[in-house]
Amino acid sequence: MKTLSKSRFVSGMQCHKKVWFDFYRKDLKTPVDEAQQRIFDLGHKIGELAWRKFPDGKDATPEDYSDFIPSIANTKQWISEGVPTIYEATFSARNVFCMLDILHKHQDEYWAIEVKNSTNVKDYHLTDAAFQYFVMAESGFIPDRFFLMHINNQYVKDGEITSDIFHLEDITEKVLETQPWVIENLDAILQALELQDEPQITIGRQCGSPFTCDYQHHCWSHIPENSVFELSRIGKKSWDLYEQNILSINDIPEDYPLSNFQQLQFRGSKFGEKHIDVVSIQNFVDKWHFPLYFFDFETIFPAIPVLDGTRPYEQVPFQYSLHRLDDQGNLDHFEFLANPASFQDPNESPLKNLIYEMKNHFGSNGSIIAYNMAFEKRILVSLKEKFPEEKKFLEDLIERMVDLMVVFQKNWYYDPAMGKSYSIKAVLPALIPELSYQDLEVSNGDMASNLFHASVENGSFVTKNLKNNLSEYCKLDTYAMVVLYHFLQNLSVK
Repeated sequence: MKTLSKSRFVSGMQCHKKVWFDFYRKDLKTPVDEAQQRIFDLGHKIGELAWRKFPDGKDATPEDYSDFIPSIANTKQWISEGVPTIYEATFSARNVFCMLDILHKHQDEYWAIEVKNSTNVKDYHLTDAAFQYFVMAESGFIPDRFFLMHINNQYVKDGEITSDIFHLEDITEKVLETQPWVIENLDAILQALELQDEPQITIGRQCGSPFTCDYQHHCWSHIPENSVFELSRIGKKSWDLYEQNILSINDIPEDYPLSNFQQLQFRGSKFGEKHIDVVSIQNFVDKWHFPLYFFDFETIFPAIPVLDGTRPYEQVPFQYSLHRLDDQGNLDHFEFLANPASFQDPNESPLKNLIYEMKNHFGSNGSIIAYNMAFEKRILVSLKEKFPEEKKFLEDLIERMVDLMVVFQKNWYYDPAMGKSYSIKAVLPALIPELSYQDLEVSNGDMASNLFHASVENGSFVTKNLKNNLSEYCKLDTYAMVVLYHFLQNLSVK
């Protein structure tokens, strides 16, 4: 009989085939990429920070993760000795085991505490907790209360990070209610693991919920490129088509009910059709007022705030690029990139510095063009709240903004090469293939954000050329909008 950990129980709850692969075909698992590793690293960092809320505990973390016997023994001994707090308290019974983030004795109660880096309780967190409670109870130890300790998104950094960054949510009743469910599903998972061959489970919504499965590439190997799952916002209709053995977009019946954008995708894929509504594009662009300011922010959004006055996961701007185009065709470029050290310097304010430079670079009139301007607007609104003395200036910027994305969002222009996306990263290579991010050292927003965040924690740019690389990336974002604007103008005069 196999032994199930919490993570493998969660795998089994997502799909029996997934947990079967975890035991017997780990060779099929995709390697951990940088994004996943950052999530793991963040989890460790959040866990260690959570210990500060319950300090001076004993740590049962195993020295060798292939041998949990010492951790189990230490946990049992420390509980018998009345140790107030145990980190990574480890329990085992029959064919299940778990490691609890924090076991804390509060007066006469034992609190089981699981730490998460989200800002609220999610369904799969309850799955975690219910399984852990079951293991603890089976091992002969029943906690009095069970808590989910998650990030408090109302916490505002002011100096050193304090334990107030966490919120304790009592989930005891929900955990108790789900114990019969745990037993029922545990038995089913264990039975699946007794199979000699992989369970015969077809692909379905479970492949992406609550997380994208590590084995999806294997189970989905029969799905062709340009499949029905690539249709924009297709939802359950994709499974309706799949069940009819319609896998390719090109094989969808022409009378099948699709949205307007899905129809554009279908006809673009099958017949190579483009769709261009020149009149709507011209009417939209003609309303813009010179000089035109093509504008883009780059931000970090750390779970643990790095700047005083900011909250967990708040989008904090550290850079912008601005191209200014006048009615004579003259193009100028302006930019701002914060010094990473200024985020840790109490005598510096990178956000004030940013606003100061914006006041130098923006004139008092002219349209401000962004791509997906809702993002830039949110940043400006946040700055307005932090610096009410700059309210008039920032509100003026907000009122002057227009969104270049509207042209593609409203399907006034569609090229099959865009696929299912109207993001600038999809539109640019489709319409202006000579402009590419591929040769840049920093080639996307996530990379820019992660590298600058690392630089803040380091106190300086983490690589020699990072400052220049960040500048080149952000500059291309706004230059791309300029080129798209000229492209659309040329359409209008044809």
